[in-house]
Amino acid sequence: MTPLSTLLERAEAIYLTHGAGSASYLLEQIEAAIREGAPVQRIREMDHLLQLIEYRERTLALYGRQS
Repeated sequence: MTPLSTLLERAEAIYLTHGAGSASYLLEQIEAAIREGAPVQRIREMDHLLQLIEYRERTLALYGRQS
């Protein structure tokens, strides 16, 4: 399993590259990987990245409104 610190770094890089479209980008990547028959571990890691991105977006939306 990939360490959390590595997943966080990857999620941050994706977020910096794709901004608000990060979740959509990852969904497209996951769907493509499934169609191509990618290894389960790769799909699982992308799903974990998606969860981190979605968590970040929810947190920013929640606390951003309180500022």
